[in-house]
Parts: sequence; C-alpha cells; structure tokens
Amino acid sequence: MHHGRVRLQKDRNAGKDGSWMDNERKRIQAYEYLCHVGEAKEWIENCIKESIPPIESMEEDMRNGIFLAKLAKYFQPDMVKKIFEDRTRLQYRHSDNINYLFTFMHSVGLPEVFFFELTDLYEKKNIPKVIYCIHALSHLLTKKGLGPSIKDLIGKLDFTDEQIESTQQSLEESGVPMPRFGEVQSALAKELQKPELTEEEKKELYFKENLKKIIQVQSASRSYLARKHLQKLRAEKAEYDRMLALKKAEEERIEYETKVVLCQSQVRMAEARKEYKKQKYWKSNAKAIILAQSLWRGRKNRNEYKLMLSDFKEKEKRVIWLQSQIRAVQQRRVYLNRMKHFHNNERSIVMIQSKWRGRHAEKAYRALASLNNPKINVLKDFVHLLDDSDNDFEEELELEKLRQSVIRLIRENLQTESELGELDVKIALLVKNRISIEEVVHLTSKKAKIALSGDNLSEGNQFSLKGLDKETRAKLENYQDLFYLLQTQPQYLARLLFHCNKTSGGNVTKFLENVSLTLYGYAQNTREEYLFLNLIKTCIKMEIDEISDLGEFWRANPLFIKLVLHYTRGAKERAFLRELLQPIVKKVMQDSSLDLDSDPISIYKVLIREEESRTGEKSSRNLDATPQQAAADPEVSKIQQLHIEKLREITDLFLTSITSSLKKMPFGIRYIAMQMKETFKAKFDGCEEEIMKIVGNLIYYRYMNPAIVAPEAFDVIESNVTPTQRKNLAEIAKTLHQISVNRLNPADDPQQEKLNEYITKSSKAFTEFLREASTVCSSEEYFNIDEFVDQSRTQKPVLYITPNEIFHVHKLLLENQDFVVSETTDPLRQILNDLGTCPDVKEGKEVPGNEMALTLTNRFAKLKDQNLKLKQLFMETKRFVLTIIRVQSGGSLLGVLEAPVTEKEESLWNELLSKEVERHREKKALVNQSNSSHLAESRDTLNASKDVLNQLSPTSATGLAIGSNWNLSKTSDGQRLTFTQLKRKALENMDALEAEGLVSKKNSYQDMINSIATDMINKHKRRNQRRRELLSLRNTLKNLEEKSGYLNDQKKSYHDYINSCMSQLTNKKSKTKRQPFMFSRQYYHLRELQKDGGKIPQFGSFKFTADNLYKKGVLISIQDYSPKQYGGITLTISSDEAGVFNIEASFLGIKMPEKLELRLEDLLQSQYDNVQVMTIFDIAKVNINLLIYLINKKYV
Repeated sequence: MHHGRVRLQKDRNAGKDGSWMDNERKRIQAYEYLCHVGEAKEWIENCIKESIPPIESMEEDMRNGIFLAKLAKYFQPDMVKKIFEDRTRLQYRHSDNINYLFTFMHSVGLPEVFFFELTDLYEKKNIPKVIYCIHALSHLLTKKGLGPSIKDLIGKLDFTDEQIESTQQSLEESGVPMPRFGEVQSALAKELQKPELTEEEKKELYFKENLKKIIQVQSASRSYLARKHLQKLRAEKAEYDRMLALKKAEEERIEYETKVVLCQSQVRMAEARKEYKKQKYWKSNAKAIILAQSLWRGRKNRNEYKLMLSDFKEKEKRVIWLQSQIRAVQQRRVYLNRMKHFHNNERSIVMIQSKWRGRHAEKAYRALASLNNPKINVLKDFVHLLDDSDNDFEEELELEKLRQSVIRLIRENLQTESELGELDVKIALLVKNRISIEEVVHLTSKKAKIALSGDNLSEGNQFSLKGLDKETRAKLENYQDLFYLLQTQPQYLARLLFHCNKTSGGNVTKFLENVSLTLYGYAQNTREEYLFLNLIKTCIKMEIDEISDLGEFWRANPLFIKLVLHYTRGAKERAFLRELLQPIVKKVMQDSSLDLDSDPISIYKVLIREEESRTGEKSSRNLDATPQQAAADPEVSKIQQLHIEKLREITDLFLTSITSSLKKMPFGIRYIAMQMKETFKAKFDGCEEEIMKIVGNLIYYRYMNPAIVAPEAFDVIESNVTPTQRKNLAEIAKTLHQISVNRLNPADDPQQEKLNEYITKSSKAFTEFLREASTVCSSEEYFNIDEFVDQSRTQKPVLYITPNEIFHVHKLLLENQDFVVSETTDPLRQILNDLGTCPDVKEGKEVPGNEMALTLTNRFAKLKDQNLKLKQLFMETKRFVLTIIRVQSGGSLLGVLEAPVTEKEESLWNELLSKEVERHREKKALVNQSNSSHLAESRDTLNASKDVLNQLSPTSATGLAIGSNWNLSKTSDGQRLTFTQLKRKALENMDALEAEGLVSKKNSYQDMINSIATDMINKHKRRNQRRRELLSLRNTLKNLEEKSGYLNDQKKSYHDYINSCMSQLTNKKSKTKRQPFMFSRQYYHLRELQKDGGKIPQFGSFKFTADNLYKKGVLISIQDYSPKQYGGITLTISSDEAGVFNIEASFLGIKMPEKLELRLEDLLQSQYDNVQVMTIFDIAKVNINLLIYLINKKYV
C-alpha cells in the first residue's frame, strides 16, 4: 500500500543501471495521477451532492457524461434540458450530455486551451486531458466564488500496487502527455491575463522585504537560547557540587561506623572468651556438680514433703475446700476473660470461623469434584452441603411450574397467531371479492364465464411476493421462515460467507456482507445486536478452526474482521470513541508547535533546510547521510530526544485514558475479544502471550487506531486536520499499536532504545487491560435473552429487505447448499425444498422491486415440555437416597437399598426424625415470632412457593425438600414411615426411573449418586442461575400474558370486521332489492314462500333449474342423471344470515330431505386453495368460481 507523498526508493533487487529511477518515477506519476482523479471525483461529488463511481472505474463511467451534465445543471439549471441517463450501454446520445458541459464552460469563460475534445472522453483517447479540464474549471469557479475549492489529496489516498501498475500501463499505452496539474492555477491566471508569482518568487520577495527583521529575530533567538543554555549549565554545576559534598559526608559516616563496629566486635570477643573459660570449668567438673546438686535437692524435697503431709493431715478438710474455691475463682476468671476476649474480638472471630468453614468447604468441594464416580462413603461425608435446601427445592418446583405456564401460554399464542393468519387470509379474500364484484357487475355473462372458468384468476410475476394466491403466499411464508432461520441460526450464514469468500469473487462476498448487515438491522436494537454477535462468534470459531498456527492468522485477512469493522462503526461505538479521544486529540491539535517526528533523517533534513534559509549558504552537512550518520549528529540527537520525550508524554495520556475507560467500553467489542481469546486458547493452548497480542490488535488497531489517525472521519472532531497534525497523530497511533502488540523499534538507534523501554513497560499494563477487557459475561446474561424471547414479543421481528437481496440469497443458498447444510432433515434444506427453484436471477442484474417489510416467522418452533411429574419423582428419590445413606452405608447404592434393616438402623432413623421434628418446630417458631421486614419478605416468598406446591400432586405437596427428613416421615395416610418402608419406596421409585432411562441397575444406580454429587458441587452456581431464571421467567410470563391479551383483542376485532364485511355485502344488496317480473319463475317462487309460511329469507331466495345452472356452467354434472333430466331438478338458494347460504333440491316437485349450508368465506377459501370443483349432496359437482359469481350477482 502507498500512503503519503511517494519518494524515489531504490529496489535492492534492481540492476546497477539507472532504469530503476525511471520506473520509480513512472510509478510516482501514476500515483499522483490517481490522486488528481480522486480530487476531481470529490469536487464533483461536493457539487452535485451525489456519490459517483470509485476512482478505479471513474474513467469508464465518465464516458456517458451523465454526472458531467449533472455538474453543468448544478450551476446553470436552465441550460441543461434533459440528461440521457441510460447506463446499460454507451450510445451516441450520451454525447449530448458532454456537450452540456462544453456549453457551460463557454458560458463561465473558461479559456478554450483547457477544453478537451469530445473523442478524448467518448473514445477514451485522452482521459488525463479531461481530468485536467475539470481541475481548471474548479479553480475558475472558486476564483469567481461560484463553487467549492478543489482539495489537494496527494499523500492522503491509498492505492494498491496493482492499481498503480494498471494505471501506469494505461498511461503508457495511451501515449498522451501528462498535463501539469500542479501548474494549472498559474496557467489559468496567465490565460486570464492575471499573472501570478510562483511560491519561490513569493518567498524571495518576502525575504528581501523583511531581511533586517529576520536577522534581528534570529539574533534575539540565539541570544535567548544561549542564556537559557548558560543557566542550565550553572544549575547543573551547582547540583554537581551539592552531590559531591553529600558523597564526601557519606564516605566519612561510613568510615566512622566501620571503626565503631570494629571496636564493638573486639569487646564482644573478650566477653565471649571469659564466658567460654567459665563454661569450660563447669564442663570439666560436671559429674561432681550434678551429684552434689541432686543430693541437696533430694534432701530438701523430702523434708518439705514430710512437713507438707503433716500439715495437710491436720488441715485436710479446709485445704480441700480452699482448693475448690481457688479453682472455681480461677475458672470463672478464665471464663470471663475468654468471654470478654470473644466480645472484644467478635468480628475477627466471626471472620476466622467463616474463613475456616470456607476452607473446609473448599477442601471438601475439591475432593468431591476430583472423583468421576464417587462412592457412597465419600458422598456421606459431604451430605451437609445439601442440608439447607428446603427453599432450593421449592424454587425448583416454582421454576418448573413457571416453565409449564410459559410453554402453555406460548402454545396458546401460537395457536391464536395461526388462527389470526387464517382470519387475515379470509379478510383479504373478502376484500378482494368485494373489489371483484365491482368488476363482475360490468361483465356480460359470457365474459364472466370466460374470466371465472379459467384455471388461474390472474397471471403472477415470478418476482412478486404480494399476490393473494396460495402459491405466492406460500412462497412469502417460506421466505419469512428462511430469513428467520438465517437470522437466529448463525451457522448457516457463517458457512455461506466462509465458503463464498474462498470460492466466489469479491462482489459476492461484499454482497453477503451487506445482506448480513441488512439481516441484523445493523445491530440497532438489543435482539438484533445479540444475534449479530452470535454470527460473529460463529464466524470466529469457523475461521480459527481452519488455521494451523497463530502466524497464519496474522498473514490472513479473516472475513469476520470485516463484520467486526462494520459493527464498530455503530452509534454506540462511535460515541464511546468520541468521549474517549476528543479531549486529548484536541489537545494535540491545539499545540501548533508540536512536532513528534522521531525519524533522524527527517530531523536532519529539516536542520539543513533551516540552516540554509538562515545563512543563505550551502550547509556543511552531507545531504546523503544514512540514518546512523544522521542520528550521530549532536543536534539531531538532542531534537530527537525531545521529540521522543514529548511522544512518550502524550502517548501516556492516551494510554491512561484508554485503560481507565474499561467500564464505559461497549459490550459488543469486549464480547468479540473474549470469543477470539477463548477460541484461540482452546486450539492453541500455552500461547497466551501471542493470543493477547491478537486481542490487542483487535481492540486497539481495528477499533481505536482509525479514530486516532482520522478523527474527523469518526466524529471525534469537527474541524479539518492539517498534514502536520495528521503526522503527529500517526506517530501517537503507531506507538500505541506497538504497545498493544509489544512490538519494539530497531535497536540500532540509542534514542529508540529509550522508547523501547517505555513500550515494554507500558505493554505489561496494557496486556492486563486487554485481559480484563476480554472478560465479560455471556451475551444471554447481558442482553437478558432466553429461549422464549421471540415467543413473548407482541410484535414479530420485521426485516426490511429488497427483492433483489431475497432472491440472490436464495440463489446462493441453492448453489452452495451441500456445504451449508449437511443433513437431509435439516430445517434449512426443508425450506429450500419447499421454495423449489429460484426465479431467474442473472449475475450482476438487479431484481426489480422496492424495499419491503418481511415479517419473520419460525416454522420450527419446538417447545420442550419437560415431564414435571418425572422430575419430581427423580428429586423425591434423591431425598430418599440422601436420607438412607445418613443412616446406612455400603459399597454401592443398590447394595444399600437391598441390605436388611437392623434395630440399630431403625433407632438411628427415629433419632434422625426426632431431630428433624425439633428443627422444624424451631424454624416455624422463629418465623412466627420475627417481625423484621427481611423475615416477612422471606415468609411471603415461602408462601408463594407453597401456592405453587399446592397446585401439584398430593404426594409432592407435602414438601419434598432434599435436606428435610421431617417431610419424608409420613405416608399418604398420615402414618409415620419406618426405615424399611422408606427403602422399599426408594426401590420402587428407582424401578420407575429405570423404566424412563434415567438410572440403570446394571451400574448399581451410580447415575443417582453422580447426580447428587453434581448437585453438591454446583449448589451455589445452580442457586444463582435458578434465581436469574425465575426472574427471567416471571418477566417472560408477564410479557406472554400481555401478548395473549393483545392477540385475543386482535382476534375479536378480526371476527367483528368479518361480520361487518358480510353484513355490508348483503345489506347493500337488500337496500336495492328489485321486485321480480310478473309471471316469472322467481315471482311464483316468492308467492309459494308467502303461502307456506309467510316468511321470506332476509337476504332473498332464488330458484333455479339444474338445466339453467348447467347452461350457465355453474353445474357440471349430476351422478346417475343425464343432462336431459336436468329440467325436472330445481335448486333453491336462500340466505337468512349474512354470508350463509342454504341450498335445497327437489326432483319433479318432491323436495329432498337434506339441506346444504354454504358459507361465503369457505367458498372463497376453496377458491384461494385452487379448488375448481366441489361436490354438493354427494352427487352433484359445481364450478366454484361460477358459483361465487352467481352468489355475488344475486346477493352481493
């Protein structure tokens, strides 16, 4: 990549001849030409307020002259009458667009020397001349105040080597001379008879006019610098003198201390020698001395003992009483002192006890967790871990009850939604039928038969998804299911992206990236952001699984990084960068004298330029000095040191701001970093240092670095950035990047070594920041999303997408389904099979149609209805087992359950029950007597849990807590269980659980022991998780109840609307009811109705012969009757209820006993289902389309 103004650089592999310089000069010419094209592109876009094609394809897209004509129209709208905008192919009419530009340039007075020929653009004979003309036009319009100024982008645009080489080759093949873009302003001024001085002439004139002032300023500056230098030297000398005096005093103190220590050692040696002589004397006479001492002590003790015995015999009773009193006083004193000590150190004692219990529990936990299949004896030692689980069990039951309620409500809501879908179709059919009626009224009978007897009522568009026919609606529903599946199951889209990135072109990958952003709504709400992060997580795992070493990741350009870059351009992420970087970036930009360039060559050349400008003579420094020679220059070294110190100071500000912003950093980028770290650790264990570099590259280089280098592009600042400011920011960003990945500068420069020390030191702190930044909770916990989130939403998720994106995604899935989908029963494959072949989508062609709102649905919603009774049985058996192993032990659980019960064990069982009864009473009394708010709240929670228990089976409602034996002590009839009965019941439960496949007798019910051990290990974790699930389920249940009410209200309004439609359809006809003609069949039919009962159906009654209906095409055939007999068969169609029609049949005046009831919505549904023929009275077949036509004509 080329960035900045390109310099001539000799390739080491180039030959010794001078051709490398010509080749490099051509490359620079091509790069600068591309920059000039970019300048013209940006100026045109600023004028016409539209985006035009990129630089690479701009030359080709300019040939039709469309945006050149728009440029002319922007300045003089009346001049451009009509722009020919056909972009399919180049036509001669496009030359009119170019002529509009020529006319405009003549009108504004652009000299013709800058004009290009029509063939220069239309036939691409001299495109550089066209760009040069645009530059001249921009300068002219800017000078006249009519348009914006064109920017200088040389050194600010990036192009690949392939782009530069392609441009260089095109310029060489065209053979046209390259215009002098840098002199276009002077040339324009010359043509306009306004000569302009060059920059060198301006500088020379300025120096001549201000020569004396410049010399004075330089002299004053040198004097000031000399004085500052002298002051610094004096301060350094004073400091040196002070340090010298301190050093001398320290040396004298050390010398004195040495003499004192020597004197002390000699005294101690003399004392030691005296003691040694004394010990030597005692040692030489040790036996005699010991013998004398023992004899004297023996005699003395015997005399004392005899005296004491005689005294004790005289005062024995008093002595005994006195001893008891003394001991009592001593014990009371010890007790009181101990209690006083405990009272004074109560907090410390409680802390010590809690720490001891914590360590004891931790030790027990580790011992239990280290065993795969623990034995009963081991489990028995840790039974106390489940002692306080009364509320735990009640919470478990409440959790299951809530899950049952949630699942029941979701099913009811799904059923209601299904009914609403059917009602929606019926309403649409009624509305369509009402619209069709207005057309039917104006049709003749012959035209109506032709229109209604056809197989299809209308021809559909293969790209339309808005039709009301069943096929189009089914296609729409399949696409709704398809995009819901792609959105919520990220593995499909991740596989498609991964596969197309490797096999297809860049256009396909770019298209899929845009579709991904559309599919997840650019992660603008909680649900879509959660799902988009899941897609990135899946892509990370998929791409990391493909690499074999960490170095390969650095060399590759992973696809998920592009998704991450799109994600980090969101509003939250940009706001965070603005808040983080704006103060320090503004501080850097406001310092006009700031220069952070630490390159010795750059500093060296600046010194040469300043010296020559100051003296007017050629500098004595070597212009071709190497970096080592430049760094050795004392003045360069001094300036470089100052720049590096300033760079460290400012970089430290950035670093402090970044590392202190952890709590404000958006969750998404931290979550992505955590997924990268964990995925890399799982595959490359032991490479944590290198993995943290990759994480630093993501968080800093991919996310923060662009906002530092180009702050105006990320809304960090609003003003423009000058080249010097950009260079300073780039130096800071480069140093921060080195810190984030712990990459040092080359060690050949002494000044850079100091910077390396700073990078190494700061990298450790930054690594800790990265480690904390890449440690967050799960996305489900952060976004508070569970499996019921979509089912509890009142509104279904809506995707705004174009038909072009829909059908192109369908086509890509069909082409790559073998890679995307592995199993034949996969839901995605089922949807693709239902959709069938994709409409004819041509490569590079847009599918017609505007953006549409696609309501996403889940066809494969499956709710796991857990067997509550089975779970209760499993938990009850756990409690039985825990109680049994407290009393009786053995080698295996099966052996314990089948072992006979002794009197000792029955006694232990009764003793255990007695303790539980007492504990239960104490707990109840404590709850009843306590008036604190905390206990009241706990009691309310307990009562709420009991309400749940009371709704369960009677056996479970007695309180099935694992740690409570009191609740196990009674049978269903209130009698106390014996230990034998308890074991028998446990065996019965084990048999039931084995039948369900939860335990196995073959391994002596080890599965039950393992489950209890797992409960012990995960007790605290499960308790916190259960409480979160309870809170989440309560919220979900509340949302589901609200949704249920909303759906029921919607269902009622749908029914009311249908009834209203039916009433309006029939009422309109009844208001305009005409009397039948005298002596017609209808006339006699109505007279017969009046004679029989005097009541005519509210909405009319009509009598037809089968022959009449046969000729109209309504009747197709009657079983066992020929058309000649149809004249004797009559059919009466009457309606006394809106939308409901009764059909009666008679043969030769004899009525058939059965009647047939038809509903208009059922007929329309059959028509919607493409049913052409229906059977009535089990013998007659009628054409549904014509029957609906007849009903509409007579009744509606």
